[in-house]
Amino acid sequence: MEKKLNNSYLIFLNILIIVYNLYISLSVFKEKIIVTDDLSKLYESKHISKSYFSYLYSFLDSTTMAARPVSGIVTGTLIFFSKSNEYIYLLGVLFFPLSLLAIYCIAKKMFSKELASLITLLYSCSLIGTSIQFSSIMLNSNLATIFFLLSIYFIYVREKIIISSLFFIASILSYEIFLPLILLNLFLIKDNKKRILFLLLTSGVIVIFRKIIQPSLFVNSYQRDEVDKIFEFKRVLQIAVFSLKLFFKDLFVGIYKALLNIRNLHVIEILSAFLISFVTYKVFSGYDFKSKLKEYKRIGFISFLSIMFGLSIFLFSSYIPTIFGFDNRNLGAIRLFYTLLVVSVIVYLSVKLKFGSKIASAFFAVIAFLLVITNLSVKNSWSYAVQFNNEIFTKLNTALKSNHIENGEVCLKYDIFNEFKNNPRFTLREPIFYNNWESPMLSQMNGIDPHKIHVYNIERKTDCNIVFLYKNGIITRIK
Repeated sequence: MEKKLNNSYLIFLNILIIVYNLYISLSVFKEKIIVTDDLSKLYESKHISKSYFSYLYSFLDSTTMAARPVSGIVTGTLIFFSKSNEYIYLLGVLFFPLSLLAIYCIAKKMFSKELASLITLLYSCSLIGTSIQFSSIMLNSNLATIFFLLSIYFIYVREKIIISSLFFIASILSYEIFLPLILLNLFLIKDNKKRILFLLLTSGVIVIFRKIIQPSLFVNSYQRDEVDKIFEFKRVLQIAVFSLKLFFKDLFVGIYKALLNIRNLHVIEILSAFLISFVTYKVFSGYDFKSKLKEYKRIGFISFLSIMFGLSIFLFSSYIPTIFGFDNRNLGAIRLFYTLLVVSVIVYLSVKLKFGSKIASAFFAVIAFLLVITNLSVKNSWSYAVQFNNEIFTKLNTALKSNHIENGEVCLKYDIFNEFKNNPRFTLREPIFYNNWESPMLSQMNGIDPHKIHVYNIERKTDCNIVFLYKNGIITRIK
């Protein structure tokens, strides 16, 4: 009877996870959460005059997409067809729920169905790499995650080395975040000959594509890896400091800001957090954690090393690890293995300290509640970022008309850093208008003709003859 009840709670938890993530995705659709790079891609879709295949080639022939043809084909397809309907572009956010499905199915094969549900839940509402959940263009990260997990599955469960290698290659040609994790694949292969086969096939195809096929096929090919950066001691130290700050300060700051913003959540959202937390507790309150203690220790150790390998990718690029803004988009691999690390460490310490399954399940329930509340707060912050952008451009349109400005370059001045610091509506400095490529779509959406007037953030262009100041909800011309 007790086992049947636990299975019922587990089924209910899975239903809650599905409903919760569908709610998040539907919120993105309903509120048209389109910011930063998504704005430029949506604007691009409005001016496509080529055929599908001609456009797709031109889209892939760019500095950002030439190295990512797998995800590039999907993204380019969505952009092409969104010229008739903006909501088609937003279908890209559905790759996040698809990645959750992959996580659950593969975790169930490798661990247990209970742990698979827990890992999926905690991953789905993690603070790390929030852009991959709310930005359509970040389907590349979610595709990379799906292919990487399939690669692990075909090594660990099926022992199909060639198929695993092909999925790993597909992951890297979608987004490069899992490239250092080739070491994990090699670790999971038990036979040395198979290790060599996997390494030669995988690295060989990737190198041949990057160094020979890519530059031959695409005129605008660009090698994104900057190997020489690993020898810059100051940068290596900076990556280390930012990584420590991310795990030991920023995550807790994000949770704290989310709790302060709990008043902005709907009652049903708060109740859903409590319900998910309660059901999580019920599922694990009688779960036998002791029987596989060594396995949890092994998972924790592998997860820790995988996080280190995942962070090493920043040593070969100009990016830094951070949970803030759109810059957190490179943390998909860290998000996955940090979730595994948290689960394994809590279980291992609970058993070692003889807390019992009820204490461990209580920990998971509290973590689930905090993360769901934070995730909902982040969702509201992304929605607010859209409102913030539209408000600025709507008021700018009115100001332009009152000042009889019909063409030229216009700079918008507002204290973006003060907004992030003091505006409680932002949780993790969600992206608002800053870059030049964001303004054409924002202008078009809010009545400004982007062909006649180009709007810049004054932080990105300091030599404008026309400058408007946005402060306290009011726009005034200052130059």
